[in-house]
Amino acid sequence: MKHIRLVVLILLGLAVRAVAQDLHYTQFYHNPMHYSPAQAGAFQGDLRAMAIYRGQWTSVPVSYQTFALGVDRKLLEFGSNAVGTGLLVQHDKAGDAGLSWTQIGLAGSVAHQIDEWNTLSAGFGLGIVQRRFDISGLKFKNQWTGEVFDPGLPARESFNRTTGLKPTFSAGLNWRLKAPGTRTRVVAGVGVFHLNRPGIHFDENSAARLPLRLAGNANSYLQVNQFLDLVVFAGAQQMQSAREILVGGGARIWLNPEETALQFTLATRLGDAITPALQYEFGDWTLGLSYDWNISPFESATTGRGGFEMAVVYRSVPAPPVKAFKSCPVF
Repeated sequence: MKHIRLVVLILLGLAVRAVAQDLHYTQFYHNPMHYSPAQAGAFQGDLRAMAIYRGQWTSVPVSYQTFALGVDRKLLEFGSNAVGTGLLVQHDKAGDAGLSWTQIGLAGSVAHQIDEWNTLSAGFGLGIVQRRFDISGLKFKNQWTGEVFDPGLPARESFNRTTGLKPTFSAGLNWRLKAPGTRTRVVAGVGVFHLNRPGIHFDENSAARLPLRLAGNANSYLQVNQFLDLVVFAGAQQMQSAREILVGGGARIWLNPEETALQFTLATRLGDAITPALQYEFGDWTLGLSYDWNISPFESATTGRGGFEMAVVYRSVPAPPVKAFKSCPVF
């Protein structure tokens, strides 16, 4: 039995290593705190909430289900400075053993407006991470009667640990450029995660620790005219030898300026997928849909079907104050 447990732990370890980039998203620009805690509260408005769901590799037996929920806001503003905070919850699950990865984190940031165009912010994050699996979905030789497999028979296998829960720390920087009186803007952030290198493993005798995750993202809009903006974005992550780079661009067309817009983009996750996306903005709401068309060597198993992703974002932007005016009395 001891060698069976060893094999299961090795396979789970390989699965952990295979997703060593933590979680990743095609519409990463809707999950900025995943790339830098300094992006908490770094937006135009008072409150922002988002939800993302991703179903990846549904055509193969080990499909991944991923979701993220986040909310951030500005706590207070004083002079040319502002303090922001945010909460991010993320969860990923895959495989017959239900190998899951859960992260819950708080982020705080302090921003300083350098001039009318530029704002810099620094942030720090504190969270918990958990890795977990469930052996009830696995099959063992003790469940073989000699003629048929009987899942009702006891597996007669036990594991000292099927979950791990540890604290994790992060830090980051963010730059925001906003051209006054236009929709032109650039937001770029960098972050370092798992600064304390938590030990997430299932073997009590293991000294393995979670490696640092380096992340960066940039999202920009260039206003061309009243009805058109050009869009350019890029995101990157790296954990040891695991690396992800996604770049893309497109256009945002305003059906009703400053109220309703459609955005069309095309991106590539280098060496992995082509990702078209459609986005609809109306009022304080944004809906995003994307699909990954797999072009990596894994395409032989996925037949090109990578992953569907849906994002919903709510951003509360206060109405500008009514300008003072002089009333004319009527006699």
